[in-house]
Amino acid sequence: MNGFSERRSAGSELSEESGPAGEVFSDAWLREYARLWNAEKTMVGELARQRFGAVIGYGFPDAPTPSAMLVVVRGVVEGAGRYDGRELDWDLRAAPASWSAWLNRGFTLSDLLVAVGNNRLQVRKGDHKRILRKPPLVAALLRAFALMTIAQRALGGDRPG
Repeated sequence: MNGFSERRSAGSELSEESGPAGEVFSDAWLREYARLWNAEKTMVGELARQRFGAVIGYGFPDAPTPSAMLVVVRGVVEGAGRYDGRELDWDLRAAPASWSAWLNRGFTLSDLLVAVGNNRLQVRKGDHKRILRKPPLVAALLRAFALMTIAQRALGGDRPG
């Protein structure tokens, strides 16, 4: 990774409180998520084959900007850290309690579709319908969400918020 996690922009600080908002997108969680992502050779290979690259923001609905971001280039995470103000390709938002529940329980395709459909997972930017039309990208998307749960558990976050 290229170390941009040290850069911070106004309004993008994570809460220092304990609980879901303070833990979900911590620097340690982001590093673990990026490590797991890049170690997932099948997923990375498929994303590279599909020429998938994106700046993905993760955050909460009431915040003006995402809390965290991943920079993915041809399937590989090249940076993970606090949101630094750059243009996003994807902006995913949910309430801290929703993120915590999903990360502790895991995601299924039906969970994601219901969450997007009822606006519990807000896709403020990004073409999720395009991804859903490409089965290899759906499989990679589901694996990426599963890796979030694995990262959460690796850091001892598998207990309720």
